[in-house]
Amino acid sequence: MKYEIFISRKPLDGRDIKQINGIPVLIAFPVGEGEILFSTQIKINCKADAVVTDRTNHWIGVLTADELPVFIIAKEAVGLIYGSWKNILKGTLFKTVKYIERFSKVSSAILGISICENCYLVEREIYDKFSAEYKSCFRPTPAGKYFFDLKEAATIQLSIAGVENIGIIKGCTVCNNDIYHSCIKEKTEKRILSAIRVLK
Repeated sequence: MKYEIFISRKPLDGRDIKQINGIPVLIAFPVGEGEILFSTQIKINCKADAVVTDRTNHWIGVLTADELPVFIIAKEAVGLIYGSWKNILKGTLFKTVKYIERFSKVSSAILGISICENCYLVEREIYDKFSAEYKSCFRPTPAGKYFFDLKEAATIQLSIAGVENIGIIKGCTVCNNDIYHSCIKEKTEKRILSAIRVLK
């Protein structure tokens, strides 16, 4: 499968991007319930936590500020997941891989730009929600909070789903805030657009 990935940078606001190189973008707005959409055409205000397509006529994208975009590459399709802690908790990465594998073998995944494990501080209640297999993703602090590694959590879930080839795009929304928007760092409403499309 040949594909192309796009990740917006400052000063662009991902919310304003409707086309990339003249090709329209379908943006999935997360609902936090593990919703998966198969896209054959552009839809307005598409609500889904993951979107999948095998078409070459549009990009599929998600908007993030610190969350993790997860690109899924299959033999005959591509997918993109809004990798928040809630969607990891709900098993959305696992479900999306299994959804795609109903019709196309998944070959790899790529973890996009997000907040890193040294910058993402979460409350104890989030730590408590995760099962034992994810506890290695948390690092306690003296204040009773935890640093959370989104990329490690995503890697664990993708591995459970059977994805063996997992790549990482390096970069942190907080550490590299001169390049990427971060809600945690800036309290901004601007977003990063991560998108992928199938090439002919």
